[in-house]
This record gives sequence, structure tokens and C-alpha cells, in this order.
Amino acid sequence: MDKFMESRWFMRVVGLLLAFILYLSVNFDDIQKTASNSGSGNPQTSFDTIQDIPLEVFYDSENLVVSGLPETVNLTVDGPKSIVQPTKTLKDFQVYVDLNDVGIGEHQVPVEIDNISDKLDVKINPEFVTVTVEEKVTEEFGVEPEFNSGVLSNGFEAEGLSVNPKTVKVTGAKSQIDQIAYVKATLDIEGEINENVTREAKVQVLDREYNKLNVQIEPEVVDVTVSVVNPSKAVPVTVNKKGSLPEGVTLESITVEPETADVFGRQEVLDTIEELTAEVDLSEIKKDTTLTVPLSLKDGLNKVAPEEVKVNVDVTTSTEKELSGLELTPEGLGEEYEVTILEPEGGAVDATLTGENGEVEKISKEDFNLALDLTGLEPGEHEVEIDAKGPESVDWTLSQDTVKIQIKEKNTSA
Repeated sequence: MDKFMESRWFMRVVGLLLAFILYLSVNFDDIQKTASNSGSGNPQTSFDTIQDIPLEVFYDSENLVVSGLPETVNLTVDGPKSIVQPTKTLKDFQVYVDLNDVGIGEHQVPVEIDNISDKLDVKINPEFVTVTVEEKVTEEFGVEPEFNSGVLSNGFEAEGLSVNPKTVKVTGAKSQIDQIAYVKATLDIEGEINENVTREAKVQVLDREYNKLNVQIEPEVVDVTVSVVNPSKAVPVTVNKKGSLPEGVTLESITVEPETADVFGRQEVLDTIEELTAEVDLSEIKKDTTLTVPLSLKDGLNKVAPEEVKVNVDVTTSTEKELSGLELTPEGLGEEYEVTILEPEGGAVDATLTGENGEVEKISKEDFNLALDLTGLEPGEHEVEIDAKGPESVDWTLSQDTVKIQIKEKNTSA
């Protein structure tokens, strides 16, 4: 055995086998591809599409701006399946355009690819792209803060709106910078606000049509502060009388404490407010009463101080009383005459008293003086007015204002 392995023919056969194995390992993919292209095809080859490959760009980013490039491209690859599948999975190749030698202006440039197997047949879609290369410009712009006033609580107003920092640096293509019309920072607030608020807001750069421009902003976020106030105004409080007092009750006075109140709300609403009213229902008032009445607010107002007022209602309660048999006193008749009261019978009248209960009860017949002035009257029948004097603390009326009398000469025959 040792002699056989040391023979020349053994070494030649082994060398031939090793050379054949090496040839197969080096040319295995080509053999597969050749086999797949002959006869009815070979399942070891593959044709596939790789989509949405990021497109890189090389250029002087410090001084130039490039526009018009698609963000991604698609590849179609054809070749050995053992290479196509790892290529699609790993995506360790690079697709790019090189603009380092391209000047300012519009150009059509090829899309290139690196780090992909040369055993693959590769097509890039698109093969060429049209780009615009422009000078990079940086300018400073003032930021305009804004917010939706609809988030303010009822009656509150924005007293001021500020932004910090007040300016930002905007960098981009000169054509984009020239289109800038607005640099805004809009405050985004959820819910209502009734106090000063400071929040971060993203800066937006817009053209005259409010289209967002493709530029770089430094800083991208600023602080926007809304200063909120609740305007107020002092107005008089008046009483709105509703209904009527019960029978026998008379209103003497009605006052309110305090006489003014402070109302809070939007200024345009405050400008229309001249007074506040406290409504009082008189139909339930039977004696002197103090009521606590809430003050109502119209839309656009959110607060009143005080919220309630006191309404003092002073009344008098009337009562009625009859006094009967008030005597009449004839005056001014000569001594030679005598008088007889024909009507009313009994020579007395009645009085009806109306007033406060306590005052009416104090009045008696003695508080009346009912005189008949007969001065200058001749004998015969006469109708004479009653000259009546009575109390001033109550209202009163007599059952009649005149009486019928008869005057005769005295009989002196005795």
C-alpha cells in the first residue's frame, strides 16, 4: 500500500481530482446559469424586483441645495438564485447619484449602484433623474405667534401673545427663501384656558398660498405665551318688580344692597351692560321683607361679584274700620232760631276708616269734629255741607257729605 501511494500514477490521479473539484467550485454559478438557459430552464436562477431602495446623493451640502430627487428607486435583478435572494434580503448595496462635479442649475444625471454582485443583471428604475442644484441661503425671520381664541373660557380674553425666541434662521434654496411669506408658530392647546399659558409650538414656513416650504429652521420649536385676562366693569343693580302686592298691602319703598356689582366677561359684552337686575315677586309680600336675590348673567359674562344681593321691601298693611254715630254740631245760628236735622235720622253720620292696622285702631269718635255752618240761614228747610275735620294718620270718608235741616223760630209765647 505504501508503494502504491508513493507511485507517480497515484499522485497524478489525486492531482487531477483536486483540479476538477476546484474547477467546479469556481464555476458552479456559471454552470448553473448555462444549464438554466439550455433546455426547459433551471430552477437555480431567479428574476426579482427590489422596491423602495433609498436613493443617496453626494454633493456639497454646505453650500448647495438639491431638489427633484426621488426618495427611493426600484431595482430588477436577474441571476443565480443563491445571489438574488441574499441581495434582496440584505440590501447591502448602495444606490446613489453623484453631484460633486455638477454646477448650479438643472441637470439630468444617472442613478448608479455600488457593492452588488457582478453576476447579477441589474436595472435601475429610473435610470436617470432630473435635479436642480441651487445656492444654499440662510436668512433670519421674525416669528408670528398665533392661537385659536376659541379655546378661551367663557368671558376670558387674550391680553397678549408673545414668542421666544422672536426670530429663527431659515436655510434653503434661494428660490425657496424668496417665496417665504409667513413664519408662524401656532399654539396647539386642548381644552379651555382661563390663565396665562406657555407651550412649545412648531415653527412653520409658508408661501403666500400657505403652502409649506421645504427649508431648514433653527430652532424648529419656540415657546408661545398667551396672557389671559378677565375684564370687569362695575354696574348699578336695579330691582325688577314682578306681580302685584296682595290686597290691603301698599308698597312704601324697595331698596337693594349693595347698589352696584362687578361683572366679568368679554369686553364687547361688558360695553353693552348698563345695569343688572334683581327680580322680586311682589305677590308673596305681606309684610316688611328682606329677600336674597341671585344676579343673572348673559352670554359672554362669566362672573359677578357679589353673586347675590339683598332686596329690602317695606310695605304698609291697610285695614278698614267703621265708626257710627258721629254727632253733628250746628254753628252760627241766631238765638231766636232752633234747628232740627231731618236727614240723616238721629242727626248723626258714620265714618269709614282705612289705614295701617295700628293707626286705625287708635281712632275714636272724639278724633272727629263735624260742624254745620248755619250762619245767615232763614227759617225753612236747607241742605248744608258738613265741615268735617278728622285724623290725618288714616284715610276716612263720611257716610254723607251734606245733611238736610229745618230752621224754625223759637216759640216765645210762654
